[in-house]
Amino acid sequence: MKVGAHMAFVLADVINISELKNLMERFYSITSIACYVKDISGEVLNINSQKYIHIFDKLGDDKKEEYILNQIINEREIGVFEGYGNLVYIGIPITINEEHIGTIFLNPVFLQKSDKDCFKVKFEKFNFDEGKYKLLIKNTPVISERYIEKITQFFHYGLILAQKTEDGFIMDLDTNKKLNQSYVELFGIYEQLCASEQQLRSKYDGIKKLAYYDQLTNLPNWNLFKKEVEKRIEKKSGDNFSIFQIDLDNFKNINDIFGYEYGDKLLRKTGEVLSQLHLGMVAKMGGSEFLILKNGYDNKRHLENIAQCMINTISGLWNIDGTETLISVTVGITVYPRDGEEVATLLRNADIALNRTKLIGKNSYKLFEKSMYNEILKKVEMEKELRKAIKNNEFILYYQPQVDMENTKVVGFEALIRWNSPKLGWVMPLEFINLAEETGLIIPIGEWVLKTACSQNKIWKDNGYSYDFISINVSPIQLKEDNFAYTVKKVLEETELKPEYLEIEITESVMMESLESNLKVINELKNIGVKVALDDFGSGYSSLNYLKSIPINTLKIDKTFIDGICSDYYEDIITEEIIKLAHRMKLEVVAEGVEEEDQIESLKGKNCNKIQGYYFGKPMPSEDIKDFLKKQL
Repeated sequence: MKVGAHMAFVLADVINISELKNLMERFYSITSIACYVKDISGEVLNINSQKYIHIFDKLGDDKKEEYILNQIINEREIGVFEGYGNLVYIGIPITINEEHIGTIFLNPVFLQKSDKDCFKVKFEKFNFDEGKYKLLIKNTPVISERYIEKITQFFHYGLILAQKTEDGFIMDLDTNKKLNQSYVELFGIYEQLCASEQQLRSKYDGIKKLAYYDQLTNLPNWNLFKKEVEKRIEKKSGDNFSIFQIDLDNFKNINDIFGYEYGDKLLRKTGEVLSQLHLGMVAKMGGSEFLILKNGYDNKRHLENIAQCMINTISGLWNIDGTETLISVTVGITVYPRDGEEVATLLRNADIALNRTKLIGKNSYKLFEKSMYNEILKKVEMEKELRKAIKNNEFILYYQPQVDMENTKVVGFEALIRWNSPKLGWVMPLEFINLAEETGLIIPIGEWVLKTACSQNKIWKDNGYSYDFISINVSPIQLKEDNFAYTVKKVLEETELKPEYLEIEITESVMMESLESNLKVINELKNIGVKVALDDFGSGYSSLNYLKSIPINTLKIDKTFIDGICSDYYEDIITEEIIKLAHRMKLEVVAEGVEEEDQIESLKGKNCNKIQGYYFGKPMPSEDIKDFLKKQL
């Protein structure tokens, strides 16, 4: 190879610069290795494939290009310089008729198993930002010695194709032979590229499966289902379709009892059963939910029949691996275009319908209705206002008198919360208490009720008003708080109210939900000195047997019994027996919801201790209660 100043060719005259640049760009796209070109005089041609990284030049390897050129002079096919920390510099000669007319220099790369960390100290000497250092090290490719041979083959063939054959330049026989050899080498490279493409295709297929299919059931997942719905909508064919969202009831309990492996088998089997119905595309969502995309529908009854078919097919006793379990499902349905014309809207509406179905019970279905969504909006709005109410002190306590049957004197009050919202107006407890419990806002609201009632109680007691106590209702969420009894004790201390002037009311249904833990709370309250009443007795379990184990002071008979004592023989008898039994257990009895004179007479005859209801007084603000109390001074 001839190298030196006596060059017969100028690089730009014999090499198609555009082709050379394309070659370098293709090389970069395959390897992420950038490169630049110098002609024989050492001038850099302005055809860099990518921005050249010069920072490694500061490491002291300033003789690398000279070393590479010496290797090329000694008729090496490629020049390689191994620098600091196995950082490798590569130069590839550009030759015409064995005459060296330029060199392609590759950006430095790491040889396999290079010690990259050794550069950190050197880079710090140049105040090089650590983040940029890490990025540079990360983006510097790592290659093997065998890979260097492939690089040589790539450029040798590419440079031959980049040579100009017009303007009097004729390739000699040796060049033609080299060209034939290059084609053989290219074929080998092509085979390798095909193999790489096949590997990439296989990986792509794997990634696609992960993206669009559920790994457990092999059914389409939410992503693919969404794309399919989008395609249906984009067609704008005018055809309707429906979406069914199906959920296995109490699936968490199945996992907890039988284990996740059993649960997985159940999900796979459910997917198979739904697919065998041949209703349309079946997809697996998260948890225990499935989606079905059904083409067309005739009417509401048609959709209801399909939903009932799903329920009948899935619900029942399942035997998996010899273990039986009872399965039930709930179904939510939405329809295009009636319920929406966007994917997100339709899927949201199906979920709303499903959640509404769950409120009804198991083995049931519901079609989406706009009123469902409006209720959610109303609920969201109310939650926002409820949070403001706590901050802005919008709540008010009303008090309803409890009257002694013997002397008709007021002996106690039940504190009842009211909400006067600037935006919503007067809001009754039935409208917001459940929401407060769902959102956890019942905790600060309940504490406000406790503090307010105790403070008012203290004021009235200090004024010498004669009554026994004020009772307040507590939520099951409050009872589940570990420190509920401590909160009561702290409020009593802060307001300086004696414990015996406070009664806590717990409803019968709440008591029985978690009897053991609630008994613990009641005993803690009793130890403080607070009275405890069992509220709404008769509306829930109505079991007299468990009363002996609950250390309460008062039994409050539910209004539903009081309403019927004068018209229903059996309710009259039951009420009388409840009062007798309570007295034998030394419990005070309060009849709730008393509104009629004949109810008063009936309860007197049954020796009921106290009554509470509109007959003697509606719930009133604290200012109006003073009139009741002043009369008893």
